[in-house]
Amino acid sequence: MLKRDSLAAQMQQLSQVLAKVKRLIIEDAEEEAKKISYGIFKDYFQLDNNDLFALPEDQFLEKIKNRTLKPEELNMLSYFIDEYAGLQDEFTLQVHLYKRYLLLVSLLENEYNFVSLDHISRRAILQEQLSRL
Repeated sequence: MLKRDSLAAQMQQLSQVLAKVKRLIIEDAEEEAKKISYGIFKDYFQLDNNDLFALPEDQFLEKIKNRTLKPEELNMLSYFIDEYAGLQDEFTLQVHLYKRYLLLVSLLENEYNFVSLDHISRRAILQEQLSRL
């Protein structure tokens, strides 16, 4: 799906795919957005449904760390997981993926000193909503 070019080119390609996913969501083509997102998980990040939904948090983080992804790649993965969470029909799956998103944001900040205003804002919203459950 995505070529193995320079990191900058890869991030540009992922950004374009993410923009397409967001556009599809706005256009109510959620199944297509879901399919494209899952393709990115499988093809680029080597993650499947088991990794996304079944692995305990510590094993999920370990798998992510073992993939030796660059901070920019982790950042893109977090954005895809956030969008993918909103596409889930079951509330429990949404919550599960939002927790994965929060794990990745913490990993970015704590391990790589990678801070994003988008993530800070999104984390505050999600933590407030999750605290109400």
